[in-house]
Amino acid sequence: MWSALTLTIVGLIALPILTIAVKLYNGPGESWKHLVDTVLSDYISNSLLLIIGTTILTLLFGVSSAWVVSRYDFRFRKQLEWLLILPLAIPSYIIAYAYAGMFDYGGTIEKVTFGLLPKFDVMNITGLIWVLSISLYPYVYVAARTFFLNQSGRLFEASKVLGVGELKALKKLIIPLARPAIIGGLVLVLMEVLNDYGAAKYYGVSTFTTGIFRAWFSLEEPETAIYLSALLVAVIFILLGLERWQRNKISYAINSKTQVPLIRLMPDKQNKIIIYLVVGTPVFFGFLIPLIQLVYWALLTYETVLNDDFLSTAIQSFLIAVLAAIVTVIFALALIYFTKWNRLRLLDYITKIGTLGYAIPGAVIAIGVLIPTLGFDKWLISYVSEHFQTKIGFFINGTILVLVYAYTVRFMAVAHNPIEAVCLKVNKSMSESSKILGQNALKTFFKIELPLIKTGVFGGLVLVFVDVMKELPLTLILKPYQVQTLAVKAYEYASDEQIMEAALPSLLIIATGVLPVILLNKLINR
Repeated sequence: MWSALTLTIVGLIALPILTIAVKLYNGPGESWKHLVDTVLSDYISNSLLLIIGTTILTLLFGVSSAWVVSRYDFRFRKQLEWLLILPLAIPSYIIAYAYAGMFDYGGTIEKVTFGLLPKFDVMNITGLIWVLSISLYPYVYVAARTFFLNQSGRLFEASKVLGVGELKALKKLIIPLARPAIIGGLVLVLMEVLNDYGAAKYYGVSTFTTGIFRAWFSLEEPETAIYLSALLVAVIFILLGLERWQRNKISYAINSKTQVPLIRLMPDKQNKIIIYLVVGTPVFFGFLIPLIQLVYWALLTYETVLNDDFLSTAIQSFLIAVLAAIVTVIFALALIYFTKWNRLRLLDYITKIGTLGYAIPGAVIAIGVLIPTLGFDKWLISYVSEHFQTKIGFFINGTILVLVYAYTVRFMAVAHNPIEAVCLKVNKSMSESSKILGQNALKTFFKIELPLIKTGVFGGLVLVFVDVMKELPLTLILKPYQVQTLAVKAYEYASDEQIMEAALPSLLIIATGVLPVILLNKLINR
């Protein structure tokens, strides 16, 4: 029974990706050749430029700041440790709105400098690279800092025994061994870059994701959108393959019982200036500047924006995010425990398929969900009409049910990973003792295991909630007509050239993202 339930859940989660794969056999749409001859090269070249540019800048910001806060002790270090993660609380498209407004004609920069500085245009691919880098570098920072704190002490101790200086040890030993962790963080950055729609669309940069929207909505050709989706998925899996190859290429093991904490050094005055520049730059440009700009706009516009419609949007966003988080965590728990109770090793590998959704861009998942749900509704309408001579409308398409299902597919890994990590720490003897006393698997789970893994469950709930609040491309495609979310509201304001009005919904999204960032910092410091 557990095997069947596990396979059913995995099948539901894998359905959107399988749909894209199957639909490829139908061939491309009529406009595919025109797209190949005209804009496909732009999608590819712009995506490559974004990958190269964000790779350079996120590595620069992430690795340097991680090393500085791990190796040196200086005033406000503890505060800066979590401030460096805070740009993750602001979606890239919101930072894009803030920078666009700042550098616009009559914007903040022009007002502050009294128009003395030449106008700087950020609404291009260079500006987009900056925005994505300054908002996503924390993925690299967290990965690198975790490695430096856990592994560097023993490595430095070994280098001193060999008579190797600190700078040489960092260059020849620490960084090369940290490379798998750093690349793991970088792959997350690049997946977010390829998933981005709001910032790229607003800055007028053609990418695969904007192309998918154009093919689906403007050209009304699902086949062309599917082909673009397949190309984007192929790029994602190439990145994941490279990350896996890099991890296998460099393997090492350090006994956790003999780990030596990294001893922090006190920098001199000259080095302190460099240190504050290294850690202050990403915090200033990635969090403080956008936040100040948004607060300024919110103070100017709150009287017109803060109305019943806005409150309704905020409540709808909150309720949808809560519902999606609960459903996703329930499915994650089911995957973990159904596999555990079945004890078939093959299921361990099959369940990994269920966590692939986070690697797939939201627009691709939305199309993969929309096609089978539309097909089901069309079949149901035809069946009811034929057998009952009754006309009905769409049954599930365009409902909250489909939207929550898509969120579950997209964010399953976000809930699954923290819960699984806590489950692995639970002593097996406790559940085995319960079974010996005659309790079945479900009673053992609710009475013994669930209380022990509640921190992982809570962490999964919070992380999924925040990701759903921020998600834009998937929501734009699948949300019911009468439903509105804060992310879509901010996007619509910005698209209608009401950039200042986008500030208040943006600030609410940011507020929901700050708590998990603080929790993440506490977990790293444990």
